[in-house]
Amino acid sequence: MTTPLKNTLSIVMPIRIDCPDRLRNLQTTLKWLKPTKYSITILEADKESHASFCKDENVEYIFIKDESPVFHRTHYINTLLFHNKSQITAVWDTDIIVDHEQIREAVNNISTQGCTIAYPYNGDYILLPQETTLQFADQPDLQLLKNLKLSSVFARPFCGGAFLVNRERYLSIGGENEHFYGWGPEDAERLRRAQIMGHKVKWTNTGAAYHLFHPRNANSESIEALKEMRAEFVKICSLTHEKLNEYIQTWRR
Repeated sequence: MTTPLKNTLSIVMPIRIDCPDRLRNLQTTLKWLKPTKYSITILEADKESHASFCKDENVEYIFIKDESPVFHRTHYINTLLFHNKSQITAVWDTDIIVDHEQIREAVNNISTQGCTIAYPYNGDYILLPQETTLQFADQPDLQLLKNLKLSSVFARPFCGGAFLVNRERYLSIGGENEHFYGWGPEDAERLRRAQIMGHKVKWTNTGAAYHLFHPRNANSESIEALKEMRAEFVKICSLTHEKLNEYIQTWRR
């Protein structure tokens, strides 16, 4: 096995634990990622802490008290990007599992191929059944997931869940767009903005992203907020390189 690039890649995880399944998935994902020896930073933003037990020699834990019913994920990703000084940063959801080799390929796509964003999967996104999720949580074995005869749930290449960025280049095109407050099309916006700005984006050649099961909780966003986020996405997609760069300069951190 190739030695991990410990000084090059750090993994950051903005989290809000909204159900027991989400907590179990966080524990499972950490168990899967820890053998890579990459440093991991968890930022939990909530009314109270649920995940402080995760802190150890390879895991930094940050808690921010946040009583908002909506988790402002883009804001906390930016917080982590400014907190973390690694050349390459992986932003990771609590429920995503990929082959360790795919992470190394994504690192290579940034470090030697000039990508600003690299996805540690080939665009396939597999939703795992509850039974399989529990089996994997008990005994993490990727072959168990690879043996499943499940199809990707997206017709187009998946672009969420986990992504790697060249930190400096990504921040130069605005980092996360904090106009996306809560759940919205921020994954597609991130991809499209990078492309409009002329930055290289790449998926791995092989290997899916596996999503651990958890119940779908109701979104806290208002209908008006959802409309505003969709309008923001349409706006980004309609801008030229020059106009988008001007718009990014108006964002305040």
